Amino acid sequence: MNILRPLRKEELNTFFSEHSLKVIQYFMNTSLFAQPEVYQDKNSLPIQIPKEHLEQWFVQALQVESVGAGSYPIDILKPNEWGADVKMLSCKVDKNDNLGKGDSGETSLAQKFVGTGISLDELFKNEQYQEIINGWTEIWKEKILKVKTEKAIDRVYYFFFLRGSSKESYICAFEVNSDKINTETITQRDENDKVDKSVFLNGVIDAKYGNSKIYKAKKRLELRLKPKNLYDDGFLVTIPTQIPNKEDIYQLVQDKDKFDEYMREKLSKFLDYSKI
Repeated sequence: MNILRPLRKEELNTFFSEHSLKVIQYFMNTSLFAQPEVYQDKNSLPIQIPKEHLEQWFVQALQVESVGAGSYPIDILKPNEWGADVKMLSCKVDKNDNLGKGDSGETSLAQKFVGTGISLDELFKNEQYQEIINGWTEIWKEKILKVKTEKAIDRVYYFFFLRGSSKESYICAFEVNSDKINTETITQRDENDKVDKSVFLNGVIDAKYGNSKIYKAKKRLELRLKPKNLYDDGFLVTIPTQIPNKEDIYQLVQDKDKFDEYMREKLSKFLDYSKI
């Protein structure tokens, strides 16, 4: 059994009601409205959503408390029930703007490698890979157990907003089995190979749905997802979206009628948030 268990749509529905998804859709459209237009001969920019804003999307949508502060293990809390860390990752898409088979961007599960008395660089230099795994396992476990104790909750989740194509983005979630965060579960994936930059791991997540590694340069335990496989197997909720407009705003504002028409169309798209 892996530490991170993906929640199927039926389980996601217990968190994300129809109204919750409309809240997310509203905030998505709000964010799209504020994205800067680009010149028509330039490539469209990916949607940018500050993490602090994304946390508030989920606070509002799930009717929970915001507890995120710096490096605290969770961002949102349902008192006496569960807590979750909210993350956003980018997805790979193919030439037809559909989800591709590649990995998502990466996110950190734990960082600040301290307490072992030996630096991470030194452990990599000496090829002490098991000691590296031991150290990071302990850091991650303490991080999860701390929040369970301090917030008096039984369950911890990772909620992901997956920035997808120009047509849609996605939400998924993983439950964290803290009892499995140990070195019996977490092992080195390529234990016979010399490692220069990263120690890849077994036991964190099903290899079909993602991978994890201890990254030397950034000094953190990282996770990447495989959105296409998660989508195909029914673990993603779809959020309709669109890319920012391509427009020469400088030219547009010089013609009041055209600018007014453009703004009416833009406002109409913004108000059309009940697509789910």
